[in-house]
Amino acid sequence: MSHFFTPDDYAIAVAESPVAKYIYTPYVKSVFMKHPVNSVLDLRCSEGFFSRLALVAGAEYVVGVDQCPAMLDRAIQLNESGGLGIEFKQADPTSLRLDRSFSTVFAFWLTCRLASLSHLRELAETLSYHTSPGGYSYLLAMDSERHARVQENSLSPDDCYGKKVDSVENLQDGDPFELTIQVGETEVHFTDYCWSTETIAQCLEEAGFAKVNVLYLPVSEEGIKAKGEDYWTGYQADPFVVAIEAFRE
Repeated sequence: MSHFFTPDDYAIAVAESPVAKYIYTPYVKSVFMKHPVNSVLDLRCSEGFFSRLALVAGAEYVVGVDQCPAMLDRAIQLNESGGLGIEFKQADPTSLRLDRSFSTVFAFWLTCRLASLSHLRELAETLSYHTSPGGYSYLLAMDSERHARVQENSLSPDDCYGKKVDSVENLQDGDPFELTIQVGETEVHFTDYCWSTETIAQCLEEAGFAKVNVLYLPVSEEGIKAKGEDYWTGYQADPFVVAIEAFRE
């Protein structure tokens, strides 16, 4: 995995891009209304954006895990300055083993950072291990095939909703591609890896989840009002932001 940005750059990209503000952040907030939580584990929490959303939504206990010291330092700084009470840990989120389970586990944009099927399976097992009976794990990912169509669609905006990729046509599971998230003058760059939703869902089922739902996320009403119907024409033809919900009996 390669990345070239500061924690503050990443925070802007995660929270302020069009897909963030009007597609996946509204989805995450809706999760808390649909299944109220009392404990949350945020795998690959970065600077803590989703961990803070969980706390605001009423979670009593939130743990964020990341490998990057700079991201964790920023998360801890924001946590302490706000008196939030989130617990942050430096560890590999793919292979983590804590001594407790959680009603909700997040793995947002983590599958696309994994370069091998064995690591994807390891993540699925980690999610199952930490999800309490009756609880849910939630994943966010990008459908690269759909994104390729959106990026080539003449009706899509030049910024492709904040996410641009290089050479995503005909990608197979495990293939790398370059992703750029741009918000104004801020850019973050990743080397990501393609995993089909079918492969991710299969790994989750093999790890013991009883029910796995794949959702292609719509644009929120706020997004339609803010940007107009025409802006979203390309995305609405091929929604490429994927939410995967995995339930553990």
